[in-house]
Amino acid sequence: MKSKEILIEVKELPASWKWLLILGVLNLLFGAIGISIAGLVTITTTILFGILMFISGVLQTYHWFKEKDASWSGRIPHLIFALLYLAGGVVIFIDPLSGASALTIMLAVVFILIGALRLGLSTLLAIHGWRWLQHAIGGILALVLGIYILINWPISSLWVIGLLISVEMILNGWQMIIVALKTKKLEKNM
Repeated sequence: MKSKEILIEVKELPASWKWLLILGVLNLLFGAIGISIAGLVTITTTILFGILMFISGVLQTYHWFKEKDASWSGRIPHLIFALLYLAGGVVIFIDPLSGASALTIMLAVVFILIGALRLGLSTLLAIHGWRWLQHAIGGILALVLGIYILINWPISSLWVIGLLISVEMILNGWQMIIVALKTKKLEKNM
């Protein structure tokens, strides 16, 4: 098997591999802490989401009032969306557990749909003789995760959001560490 030589330009490398390494380690640490307090991360994230929804509703309402003299056909739907954002933001802020519960159901449904689509894609790829296994595995994992979240609902709504955010931080940290160490190695060889 022939090895492929990959040419990398200096501008493609991070300016400071040390900072990237530090950020990666911090992301790993914060992600690990997040996993240990997944419930708190879930509630905090849900409250922040409620605040952002409310702010968006305020801005949309302001825009609606600002455009009140315009003959814009979308004015009424725009106001309805603004009021829904305001109400949703207030409800989530006042009752973050219900907000987390609703968001968890949405996440479970999204995972199930993504899993089904990936399995369908893997079937199409297999029919054409292309690589399909990674899509099938990803589809099965997404389906299982979505079903697991739904089966364990509403208890899963206490930890799912915090766990997913924390795992993402860990994966991001590993990616930063790998890029930093590869950059260090490439700098030595230049």
